Amino acid sequence: MQLRKQFNLATAASLLTLILYLLQHFMLLPPNPKGFDAPKDEFSAARAFSILEVLLQENKPHPVGSDLNKVVKERLIEEFEKLGLDYEEQKTWACATRYSGCAEVENLIATIPGKSDLPYLALMAHYDSVPMAPGAGDDGAGLVAILETARALKLEAPFKHPIMIIFTDAEEVGLIGAEGFFKQHPLAKKVGVVLNVEGSGTSGSSLVLRTSENNELLIKSYSNETSSAYGFSFVKELFKRMPNDTDFSVVQRANIPGIDFAFAGERNHYHTPNDTIENLDLRTLQHHGENILPLARSLANSDWTSMGGQYVYGGKLYGVWTQWNSSYSFLLTVLAFVLIIVSLFRSKLNIIKVIYGVLSSPLILASTVIAAYGAFQFLSIFSGKVISWPGIEWPYRLLLLSSSLLGAFVGISIVRRYLDPTQMLYGAWIFWSILSFITVLYLPDAANTFIIPLLAGSLVLFISDFVARDKKLSVCLLTLVLAIPTTIGLIFSLEQSQGYKLVFAVLPLIGLYAILISPFLFCLRAKPLSIGAALISIFCVVVASNINLYTEHRPQHVNINYYQNLDTGKSYVHLSSQEPLLEPLRSFVDVDTTQQLIPYSSRGFSNWTESEISNWQAPIYKTEYMANGLVKLTLSSLRSADRMALIIPTSSGLLSFDLGRGEERPVKDRMGSNAIYSISFSGVYDNKIEVLLRFEDYTKMDEAYLIDISSKLPSHLDNLLQLRSGLFSPVHRGDQAVLIQRISI
Repeated sequence: MQLRKQFNLATAASLLTLILYLLQHFMLLPPNPKGFDAPKDEFSAARAFSILEVLLQENKPHPVGSDLNKVVKERLIEEFEKLGLDYEEQKTWACATRYSGCAEVENLIATIPGKSDLPYLALMAHYDSVPMAPGAGDDGAGLVAILETARALKLEAPFKHPIMIIFTDAEEVGLIGAEGFFKQHPLAKKVGVVLNVEGSGTSGSSLVLRTSENNELLIKSYSNETSSAYGFSFVKELFKRMPNDTDFSVVQRANIPGIDFAFAGERNHYHTPNDTIENLDLRTLQHHGENILPLARSLANSDWTSMGGQYVYGGKLYGVWTQWNSSYSFLLTVLAFVLIIVSLFRSKLNIIKVIYGVLSSPLILASTVIAAYGAFQFLSIFSGKVISWPGIEWPYRLLLLSSSLLGAFVGISIVRRYLDPTQMLYGAWIFWSILSFITVLYLPDAANTFIIPLLAGSLVLFISDFVARDKKLSVCLLTLVLAIPTTIGLIFSLEQSQGYKLVFAVLPLIGLYAILISPFLFCLRAKPLSIGAALISIFCVVVASNINLYTEHRPQHVNINYYQNLDTGKSYVHLSSQEPLLEPLRSFVDVDTTQQLIPYSSRGFSNWTESEISNWQAPIYKTEYMANGLVKLTLSSLRSADRMALIIPTSSGLLSFDLGRGEERPVKDRMGSNAIYSISFSGVYDNKIEVLLRFEDYTKMDEAYLIDISSKLPSHLDNLLQLRSGLFSPVHRGDQAVLIQRISI
């Protein structure tokens, strides 16, 4: 009888997990798009999309400086004129902060006057794309979301605050347009709050990616006004530790408060030719608008004298938004911990056994994580690859589920030898309390991940003391309710944005939930379940290793890099990919050895082959030696290259460079074992570049290099381009034809 009750409990826990996971998942999907018949004061994805079809009608890339980039800019100006907005262009040289990359940018700034001369509310997106992507998601969706928002706001203007629209250029090459605006434009000093709108894929929910530190007013305004609020403050902690960047980083460096919005679904399309109008999900566009319009309307009429304190937010849990002042996190954790301890003593459990439960929790966490991580490592060894975003997903998803269950069952089978379910239950929640304390102290923006389920779990444990002992575990099933959305409920979002090459990002969440559900699974026969999970895992590994997981919708990302050394007359092709090459590309290159392809770098490249010499002419440079360690260089490309770069050894004593907008400090780069200064200029094409170099103690050098970089490959590689089609696509900077010439400065 007792065994049957426990089995029913395990069944109930499993069904509850499945049902609540699906409920949370479907409640977080972006809203349905509104059509042309939507009220004029509401956001319509259909109206916004019709603008996007005009802006990006060629459906081709428009990187900074390109002819099509200027066409898109002119179309944006036409949209401003349709809306009756005052606007101006800012054309200036600007440089990135994180590296020595510069471009001549053409920003657009439009304004909607307010009732007073208070600081502006700025709505910001960028209009350039990477050289290989049409940029419908990144960041065409942001542009038209702002334009449709501006149309609705214009109907109600003037607001208390004036509104500014900033469309930046050259975001994709280092946030350079934003740097130019916030460092050089006089209106930048009048900006009080910024809502930045980004995209990283072609679908998914529009979320609060990050906010400024003192965000109380912003988050309260957002959650009060937006019906489809979406975001988790722990993402701020993740973003701090990631190499990704948006224009909002420039806003933060300027100490201006605001919110950074972005979506990251179907991320295989990010920075690829698949980032097209046809692939953009209108629900995502609608979600962008339903985030921005009501929030902008509210903030434009708000008092910004104080932004308030720092708030953490846990997103919507089954449709209910959660947020609180970060200073309360420690007290909330203490309160929950006290409730657990009180309940523990009221339950009259063996304290030593409960301590074993605390110590057993990391065992279950570790066994779950290690088993799943090991399964994907085994897949990598067995197949030679793990794909970030497989076109055929079920083998990967089933492998994640089965291997995680395998690890959880192994951990549970060990722990239950020494503990009963109730002892493990209290041990699990005390362990969760410890994690909450650690998070509050060291990762405060991620505190919501632990505090919300901890508060709910501690309250359920406390209440369970007032029911019959044989009903206690049944009542304690409710401890899982709020743990599901903050752990396994995040898996889908992380799968979309991080992919399976970063599968470790989701495994701790699965392991944490395994700890909490483990007391309810003690009765299950772990051995046959473990064997079953292991067999399913093996099956998934075999299937994933023997079928082509790439599709045209989710291709393998492969860039073709062509290097021609103008001094030695040697040329090479390098196929760049984060995953092992498939045929027919694999047979085109040498995959077994490495070769130094760049003379100023000691790095060896795999996937290379020797190539023919192109008929391109070398770039032109003119040197003027001036007084006080100054050297003026005039550079130009004879093949209309997208980009040029100067490579100067750090031993040269280079102090700064100047493009006519003030001195910039060069940033050290490391190419293999060599330390160099790499100063790049994007959007060159047929323009001449004049750069002034300042040296500490100038001595003529022969170790500098001039690099001429184009996204157009030489004609003799047309066959390779044909091979790289269908199941392959370029990504990020894409294909590059690089001419390398040693020069004297």
